[in-house]
Amino acid sequence: METQLQGMKLITRVIAKDQRKHLIEIERKMLRLTELVDDFYEQLGPRNWIFHDHLNLDKIEALLSETSSVEAAESRLIDLYRDSETTKWQMIRFRTQDGLRERLHQVERALEHYEAGHFNSCVLQLIAVMDGYVNDLDPCARKGLAARDPHDMTAWDSIVGHHMGLTHVMKTFTKSIKKRIDEEVHDVYRHGIVHGSVVNFDNVVVATKAWNLLYSVVDWAQATKKAAVPEEPEPTFTESLEQFSRNRRLRKHSDEFVPWTLDPAAPEFASHPAAAAASAFLEAWCHGRWELIVPFIPEALRGCETKGQAATRAKNIYGAYRIDDYKITAMNFDRACSVDIRGSAIVANESRDLCFRMSERTTDDYPALPGDRGTRWCLAVWPPRTFFE
Repeated sequence: METQLQGMKLITRVIAKDQRKHLIEIERKMLRLTELVDDFYEQLGPRNWIFHDHLNLDKIEALLSETSSVEAAESRLIDLYRDSETTKWQMIRFRTQDGLRERLHQVERALEHYEAGHFNSCVLQLIAVMDGYVNDLDPCARKGLAARDPHDMTAWDSIVGHHMGLTHVMKTFTKSIKKRIDEEVHDVYRHGIVHGSVVNFDNVVVATKAWNLLYSVVDWAQATKKAAVPEEPEPTFTESLEQFSRNRRLRKHSDEFVPWTLDPAAPEFASHPAAAAASAFLEAWCHGRWELIVPFIPEALRGCETKGQAATRAKNIYGAYRIDDYKITAMNFDRACSVDIRGSAIVANESRDLCFRMSERTTDDYPALPGDRGTRWCLAVWPPRTFFE
């Protein structure tokens, strides 16, 4: 990545000069991330914490800079995991993962136990989830997490691949413990916990490290799947120029975009693609036609789901907020390729204000430009609870 950035910076000295600042900003962010990861592992690595993709960079940076001891930094890190709203948002990602989606009821039960302070049962649930999830990754050579050598968990294209990351923690996870340990432990000794030789692990540190390990295993699994996919050929010089050109046109379109509002009473309302998409989505939701909601799911959340699996997920999520009727009162095109939709809906016999956003995307899931063919309007934000806030 570093080499590619340097090469692209050289190109922007001659062409696409307007992209140079953007590339320099990417380089700056990469440097910041590298320094942050190294600082994290210097302080918390020896305590078997892993830096994974789910962590909020600003919050991690703050806790490392604002604490004067490893104990204080660890306590602040645990507080991040104990934020239930953050954890629930993370679970949305789990729904897109084969092997995790089928174990989501276990993950949710583990979260209930974690929030209730039943840390030992939380740990046992998460150990079972991780073992089974990893076992399902390769049906032709099934091997659970506990059966894997720490070096099997190397992820070259993931932040958890740091030498103090997942491979380091796996040595503790797989360590064989046959003699009973009565003292309180603060690491996820899977062998000892499952086989009853570690008897005092009912504390927030072990439970939080189990969550930390689960998120890291998910990152590793995604990197492993990605590595197994044949690499697409590098874009040609012409293709790179075309992409630079498209980015420039998109920015120009965004800068020149003039906000406007579409009144539902206007004659052109029904024929406008965004209005038609919003109405079709709400109609499907109102009548429980979950398979018709699937096309409105953002591509990034679809993953490898079949249409049937996606429809089931839509039912599980939107069925909890079933609407009996709806009304669109305004559509505000306040930015390019996007519309803010306002209205009301009947939920549990109560009229509630409704607000959600849709965005126009191309067939390859890029923001649409005027003149693009085959575009579609999809939900910009997926969880329905946000529609009523």
